[in-house]
Amino acid sequence: MKIRSWLLQLMLVAACLVVTLFAVFLFPRFPARLYQVYGNQITEWLFGAGIYGAAVSFYVAAWLASRLLFAADHNQAFTTRVVQLLRWLKWSTAAMTLAICGTLPQIYVATQSEDAPGMMLIGLCFTAVPLVVTIFLAILQRLWQTALQYKEENDLTI
Repeated sequence: MKIRSWLLQLMLVAACLVVTLFAVFLFPRFPARLYQVYGNQITEWLFGAGIYGAAVSFYVAAWLASRLLFAADHNQAFTTRVVQLLRWLKWSTAAMTLAICGTLPQIYVATQSEDAPGMMLIGLCFTAVPLVVTIFLAILQRLWQTALQYKEENDLTI
């Protein structure tokens, strides 16, 4: 494995460890505390489902990114398998975006209770990051698919 890919794999593992630590130690405390402070059961459930759904989607995205790095290391960058991995990665980040959108009702309740409009802006920024990544991956998938078609046409002509 090439050194750059090895470092990227190491970063993926470190990010997964951080998300695991959050999911085990930090995430279980949030919904109960939010219910205790704000008293809204439905938004508490949406918040809990949203943060854990985002964590699961992140694990899937990290695994797919690892498979993409493996394909790049083995000189298989312009294959249909890579286009399919990009498509799955796009849908995984889209699922992460939707899961984070599930946390927005609780953030809204907290914003209204605390009279802190900046809190909602921060919540929307957390939602915007995976959305931008999803859009970038959709564009990348389309470009990769076009490049693969050109490659196949050139292989047929030669």
